[in-house]
Amino acid sequence: MSSPDPTTFADEHAAWHTGIERARTAPHGPLSPTALHWLTTQPQSLPGLPGTWSATTEGLVTLTVPASDGVTRDGEQVAGTVTLGPLTGTAGTSLAWGDIQLEIAARSGGIIVRPRDPAASARASYSGTATFPPSTDWVITGRFVPHIRGSVEVPSAAGADRLQHYDSPGRAEFTVAGHNVALTLFGSAEQGDLRAIFSDASGTDLTFPAARFVEVTAKDAGTVVIDFTRTTNPPCAYSDSATCPFPPPENRLSVRIEAGELRPGVALSETRPADPVQR
Repeated sequence: MSSPDPTTFADEHAAWHTGIERARTAPHGPLSPTALHWLTTQPQSLPGLPGTWSATTEGLVTLTVPASDGVTRDGEQVAGTVTLGPLTGTAGTSLAWGDIQLEIAARSGGIIVRPRDPAASARASYSGTATFPPSTDWVITGRFVPHIRGSVEVPSAAGADRLQHYDSPGRAEFTVAGHNVALTLFGSAEQGDLRAIFSDASGTDLTFPAARFVEVTAKDAGTVVIDFTRTTNPPCAYSDSATCPFPPPENRLSVRIEAGELRPGVALSETRPADPVQR
């Protein structure tokens, strides 16, 4: 695999991160949630939200709301009782309440309602996320080892008792600074969503310690490429109302991956020397 031109690589990285930040700061993006509510089988009012809500164990959601509250669905006013779903897996839908989006989604075996408000304080005060300087040294080619596993259980930002499940096609094996490393992958090359959820030793000081996300590209049946310079922070790095997955134990790496996004609020010293990568 030929090395990218450093200047082109840096420009493409900058364009990529501009897109990440644009999505992050979108009116109903990861900075907009203001609360997280779990529905029960008993109708309940949710603090600060219209109507009464409930959900069955099969994922059917019932909302009862008067027309005067101004809730809409696909532009049409909701009045009386409406049923949504069933929502299973990670499926979701949404309603509108003025400028606020009411996200209703299946998460970790339950159903959440998460208001997303463009005026959320986290969005209003956001000043951006920095990255490590992009280096082609962190575009790593690894060996893909097939190991199909269905419903791999991972912890979740939703709570200590809230687990998530993902299918894994196998793992990527590669070397960082002389250390052999393996990452369990999720998604599939066929669906175009092959990725890794991991943490690493740079979480002690520079990166978000709970989890980091990176896409993985399958080059052929036995080879993958991981561009760690495009590692992103999960939504839970910005919001207590996030439900993002955390890494499985084997993806908590003892090496430092000094590439991609830094922890929110962290900036590198301009005089800090680059960390050499050996493979």
